[in-house]
Amino acid sequence: MFPDPPARPLKRCARCGHLTRADRMVKGFGRDCASMLGLVGGTIDVGQRGPDLLDVLADESDDACDGWDREWRRAAGA
Repeated sequence: MFPDPPARPLKRCARCGHLTRADRMVKGFGRDCASMLGLVGGTIDVGQRGPDLLDVLADESDDACDGWDREWRRAAGA
């Protein structure tokens, strides 16, 4: 009913030796090996400008309210 898809060439991964589709290889490595070696990024660049949440949290002073100074927490903890 449907024609067979064209055969894709297979090559061996340079790290583990498994056969991998050539169009899915990254610099001679299969996708799994490439991600283990850090050749494939795991994050997406969203184009953020300025400080992020971790920068803001690092700038928080020691006397800032973190929620533990509320009345109900002091009563429950004491």
